Amino acid sequence: MRKMLCLLAAAMLLISTGPAEAQVPRNREAPLPGDDFPSYPVAILERVGRVGFKFLSYPLGARAGALSGAVSTLTGDAHGLFWNPAGLAFMKAQTGQAFGGHTEWIADITYDHGGIVYNVDGVNAFGFGFMSVDNGSVQGTAVNSASNAGFDLTTSFKVKEYMVIGGYSRKVTDRFSIGGSVKVFRQNLGSGRILDLNANPTTTENEKTNYSIDLGTYFNTGFRSVAIGLNVNNFARSVNYQGDAIEPPRRAAMAFSADLLALTENPRENMKAMIYFDVEKPFDANERPLLAGEYSYQAPDSPIKFSARMGYRFNHDTETYSVGGGVDYITPNGRGISVDYAYKRFNDKFFDAVQIVSGSINF
Repeated sequence: MRKMLCLLAAAMLLISTGPAEAQVPRNREAPLPGDDFPSYPVAILERVGRVGFKFLSYPLGARAGALSGAVSTLTGDAHGLFWNPAGLAFMKAQTGQAFGGHTEWIADITYDHGGIVYNVDGVNAFGFGFMSVDNGSVQGTAVNSASNAGFDLTTSFKVKEYMVIGGYSRKVTDRFSIGGSVKVFRQNLGSGRILDLNANPTTTENEKTNYSIDLGTYFNTGFRSVAIGLNVNNFARSVNYQGDAIEPPRRAAMAFSADLLALTENPRENMKAMIYFDVEKPFDANERPLLAGEYSYQAPDSPIKFSARMGYRFNHDTETYSVGGGVDYITPNGRGISVDYAYKRFNDKFFDAVQIVSGSINF
């Protein structure tokens, strides 16, 4: 078992890294070239703006949003289909969740998601989901060197983005599971006019379809509820937009979680104080620690459970903290409904805060 975990961890880390020549050095001894550039003791350049299909990295589900994305060790939550599908195998046998949600994202972007997950026999679980993004209308422009502004306004167009996903998870032992999913996604950025090899203008349609693979593992150590998780998201080939190779937002994460009450040798059957700690490595940024906490309480013999959540994304250029909560009504046979809410804060210099609402039906 230990050998299997090491091999999986090594494979995921190798998959997640890009080519060595594409990395930006962390320190720069010589100043940057150019008379207008001041000299900086460290590199000011990062890999931002290097990926396309950015909507694949949006938070899906209010619980994930409130926990600032520190969700690689969540189990029994159908939204794990989008992050670490390995946790789906720990749903109860012959039970499922139908889920969905709506998000008012930054820059007037909105998106909806939904899906269904079913655990067949307590060992094998399957899931299917979708995501649809509304980016609003974008004003088109055309280069015109004779104009005072340097361009002319053209017709507006809508940027359309969609994604569908299918996933599978298997419980290898009573404490270890593996999972994977395939995403098929499409993006339409409208048409554009470029120059061909003979410097003649030609119109090209910026509409692309691609697919990616997610892989994940989950392991409950058996020591006071401590769990670890590993996952890689959006591993895919690049696509060509007008001569530029664009990568999807590939990401790798290593995670740790535990119940603080169990760690202090004071576990409660009707109460949990979970702490989640993920370290993610996006393709277009440096490593980011994600820290989150979740407190849940369910009165004895009551079908209602209340949860309060908060999280923080460190080393992020715009995002800061998140808070939220949820209410679950689950009967003894495992059926019921759940409703979750999240409030995600951004740096005021860039974006306003956003709100996420999602829910699920257990059957």
